[in-house]
Amino acid sequence: MRAIVPLGIGVDAMTISAESLLTHHDEATRLAIAQRVGQRLGDDAVTEADRQAAEQLVAALAQDAIDRVREALAVSVRNAEHLPRPVALRIAHDIDSVACPFLEFTKVFSESDWQQLVLTLSRSSLVAVARRTPMTEQLAASLATVGDADVATTLARNKAAPMTPPVCLPLLERFEPFSDVLEVLAERDDLVEEVALRLTTMVSEAARAKMRRLYDMPEQTALLGAEAEATSLVALVRKTQPDRLEALARSMRKLGKLTDFFLLRAARERLSGFLAAAIAERTGRPVEAVARILLRGSSMEVAALLREAGVNQAIYEEFWLALSATRLSAFHHQWSTKVH
Repeated sequence: MRAIVPLGIGVDAMTISAESLLTHHDEATRLAIAQRVGQRLGDDAVTEADRQAAEQLVAALAQDAIDRVREALAVSVRNAEHLPRPVALRIAHDIDSVACPFLEFTKVFSESDWQQLVLTLSRSSLVAVARRTPMTEQLAASLATVGDADVATTLARNKAAPMTPPVCLPLLERFEPFSDVLEVLAERDDLVEEVALRLTTMVSEAARAKMRRLYDMPEQTALLGAEAEATSLVALVRKTQPDRLEALARSMRKLGKLTDFFLLRAARERLSGFLAAAIAERTGRPVEAVARILLRGSSMEVAALLREAGVNQAIYEEFWLALSATRLSAFHHQWSTKVH
């Protein structure tokens, strides 16, 4: 049966049969049809007969020998909801100039389709897929697992890509701490605490190892590396939302980063919210109760709290001095607010 569909090309409406399209019509006509046929596949108002005819035209155009005809078709049908799957797969595996504009936007593929596609697409096509919005966790995780650095960097920059552990952990495992991938990942403000902490630790440990190799000064570089790690962790705490501080403290304890000396550093840096969450994590007390002691408790009450948290007694005095400075700062702030 001859498939014929009206496309309204030029001044007069005309009908083109799919069978004759590639052999009896010039490039300009095929290009014009390619640019318009996608509207038919995205319009729910067209008749079923017209849609079927348009599908056959699309199938014919997807095999056109002229690249720019197929490029126009890919753009035309990238938002089409009724695009036949075989045609969509053909476009997806075409040259990059055809496939990329299509893959970034099409919604015709299922999650199962995407799992197969990421294994067969070109690198440029995978970069286009990494720009998709919305982006499912399953697709993002697949890209993180198989994509090269360009794909991973694009994925990390895509705000629509969920930065959950199944997505981020493969990136942490596959790429060097000083790579552009992890630098871009570190700029995200939606990382879960486990990922943010591992990323911070990886970078500081890599910096320490690099210094050892360059200067052959293990003891000094160990101290410098520890300081760099503490500074990175402080920055991470400052960036964490107040309602996520307990989760961060939990993750730090799990990774062995909630040390006595970091508690002291937190006190010196006046990270009151985190300090309360951290000591609560180590004592099992409610955060509010810990915060109350840190803010208003006597030196003996604070010492008893630190003892319960298993903090080394050698730093009690330094801890109390740091805490007193925080209290004094809070008092001056309240007084200034009342005066003004």
